[in-house]
Amino acid sequence: MLKNYFTIAINNLIKNKLYSAINIIGLAIGLSACIVIALYVRDQTSYDRQWKDSDRIYRVNFSWQRPGAERIRSSKTPVPAMQALKEYFKGNFEQTTRALTNESTINIGTDRFISKVTYVDPAFIDIFQLKVIAGNLEDTLADKNNIALSEKIASRHFGNQDSIGKVITIDFGNNIKVDYKVTAVYRISGNTVLDDIPLIALLDDTLLPQSIKHWGYSPCYTYIKLKPGIDIETMKPLLPALIDRNIPSDDPTRKASDRFSMDFQRLDTAHLDSTWDANRDGGNKTVVMSFAGISLLVLLIGCINFTILTTAKATQRAREVAMRKVVGAKRKQLIVQFLGESTFIVLLAMILSIGLVELMLPIFESIVGKTLSFNYFSLNAILPLLVMLIIVGISGGLYPAFILSGYRPGDTLKANQSKETSGSMSLRYVLVIFQFCISIILIIATGVIIIQTRYSLNRDPGYNKDNLLIIKQMNRNEFKGKIEPLKNALLNLENVSDVSFSRLQPSQLDQLTFPVIHLGHPETYYSLSRCDVGYDYFSTYQIPVVSGRNFSVERDLPNIMTGVTNNNGDNKPFEINIILNESAVRYLGFNNTEDAIGKIIFTQFDKNTSANFTVIGVVADNHLFSINAPPRPEAYWLDPSNIGAVTVRFKGSRQKILEQINSVWNKVMGDVEISTVFVDQLLAGEFQQEQTQMKVFISFSLLAIVIACMGLFGSASFTVERRTKEIGLRKVMGAKVKNIVSLLLWQFSKPVLIANIIAWPVAIFAMQGWLERFQYRFNPLLMIPICLASGIIALAIAWFTVAGNTTRMAKSKPIKALRYE
Repeated sequence: MLKNYFTIAINNLIKNKLYSAINIIGLAIGLSACIVIALYVRDQTSYDRQWKDSDRIYRVNFSWQRPGAERIRSSKTPVPAMQALKEYFKGNFEQTTRALTNESTINIGTDRFISKVTYVDPAFIDIFQLKVIAGNLEDTLADKNNIALSEKIASRHFGNQDSIGKVITIDFGNNIKVDYKVTAVYRISGNTVLDDIPLIALLDDTLLPQSIKHWGYSPCYTYIKLKPGIDIETMKPLLPALIDRNIPSDDPTRKASDRFSMDFQRLDTAHLDSTWDANRDGGNKTVVMSFAGISLLVLLIGCINFTILTTAKATQRAREVAMRKVVGAKRKQLIVQFLGESTFIVLLAMILSIGLVELMLPIFESIVGKTLSFNYFSLNAILPLLVMLIIVGISGGLYPAFILSGYRPGDTLKANQSKETSGSMSLRYVLVIFQFCISIILIIATGVIIIQTRYSLNRDPGYNKDNLLIIKQMNRNEFKGKIEPLKNALLNLENVSDVSFSRLQPSQLDQLTFPVIHLGHPETYYSLSRCDVGYDYFSTYQIPVVSGRNFSVERDLPNIMTGVTNNNGDNKPFEINIILNESAVRYLGFNNTEDAIGKIIFTQFDKNTSANFTVIGVVADNHLFSINAPPRPEAYWLDPSNIGAVTVRFKGSRQKILEQINSVWNKVMGDVEISTVFVDQLLAGEFQQEQTQMKVFISFSLLAIVIACMGLFGSASFTVERRTKEIGLRKVMGAKVKNIVSLLLWQFSKPVLIANIIAWPVAIFAMQGWLERFQYRFNPLLMIPICLASGIIALAIAWFTVAGNTTRMAKSKPIKALRYE
């Protein structure tokens, strides 16, 4: 019996080659798209699930709010937070640990480079099971003079040599150098949100500077592992009381918990919910879900194709079903036969889809910037494929299995023709509409993403972003005594016009704020963003000074207050000249930019340190730190020594300027590593997720359209085939080719037009929600021409798909049509 079913299935595939090819290829494309996106979704949802008892590991997040400022959220906590939590929630934690990362200069033999060093508590390796390649991590964290290297660092600097026992030197600046002995080499397996950890050493509180061991500074990550059975939700309401108990309030009218707060976040959710970790390039749950939705839609279109064509061709097998019943076949046997044939076709499509996955995967990896792998022989891969095979196979074969098997043999054979019920025609009509609805929605979504991304990237950022190169340098101790020599050497290059130093680089979201009192309104606290810059900062970025003057070497001394206490004993404020932006002028309540010039604002950093800031100039608002965010109230003051970035304005070839700057850097800075990036690359990086979405939407929209066109082509071929006699009679009665073609084109245009009517409001509603994430959006009226263009594209594709079949049949001789059957 099974052999008979298999033979019939093969014969039907060979007999209907066109429909079989469309079915198998369309389904294979849909399945391969679904598999590729499923790999990406699995990758994005796998973060930090590799740790033992990962559901009990939490990260402690911390937030605070300065007077007059927005609340700042951070995934880092103050140093004392871990001990306070252990004491307050005594008995609730199985393990607790901190990770404090510091940029330092590392000396390994003749190699000298800048790297992160992460200092952790011993429980770190109990919570996170790092893969030990050599040595012993327990020994490493038992002695403050030991250090562990990541496998990457060890292989880079020691090659095939054994690194255990070697000595490396860490230069902390200020002539402080410490030797460490390498006692372990490790690897972090799987995806994780843990900060990059090239080196690990013991966190010794006694060696930490007093300046960071207080609640006003958040330098370290804190992780907790709950004991079994402890409910984290019962602990969260108690956190404000913990804050009030440990942090003194500087305002008698407010509790400390009004300004500070803590929260627990399960670590395996942190990657897709990175709102607490603004400086980390985390995932995006909405993007992951949208990709998953797209893949399911493409698969759904493939399944609809399968159902349409299977339903259409099944109606031509009514006589076969009737004859089988006459010779004794039971309905149960017919149901098994049709479902088996359907599942067999899906199996062939699935085999083809595996080959397509191998072709699509490298392209998709380049789009999303991730390396994905698919182990075809793992249970995690086989089970979903098996489930997909059963679901798609059964759903595609439901109509012929249960409808055709219920036909009465007498009615079918008496008519001497295959039966085409109004139900099957209506089903196919609805499915075609639904298919094009999906395609049109994807086309509209792609158009909106393209236009919004280009609009964002082409907006005026308030400075000249062209021909700007950033030299990224995180350890400012390396610049001691070399700032002016480096600047002069760069300015001596023929193609360099400006050079400036600053603490932050463009598109860097770090926000260092300080509270101020405007002496004209002493009752109100304001909060300004602090931007440490060099003398030539505004001329380098070509930010116009709208009022007052720019900084000058002759008239303005650089700020030297960072970390300095006023030791005069008289608590006399520092006198510092600053420049505001236009947003700060409005925020502080000045009437206009001219009104702000010469005014003084006051700040009290602590009981011994205060400053009077005199406004000497106002610059135009700009979007240096985020092109997608409104300009924040900013105060610029001189501190050329507080260097986080060197900005170079150049002309000519990018490759040539890179070579020249590298040469100058090596001469002035010696063996210190250099890292460079162009500003327009930083701006493009702000919209990396949107550009990734755009590429994915374009790719999968094309796949959806291809599959829909294949289905429409098959459906058109079937319809033309069934109307062969009608077309012949129309030609005999005098109908012209263009009349027949127009008639058939209109028949296939109607579902596309209906699909447009349904798809437009759905797409507009969905994309309006997507656009809400942008502070600056294109004119929403442009959605109308985008929808019109999408509808025209869909209609043109439909016409192009069916025109060949209809024209060929319309041009055929009537005699051939009338001899049909």
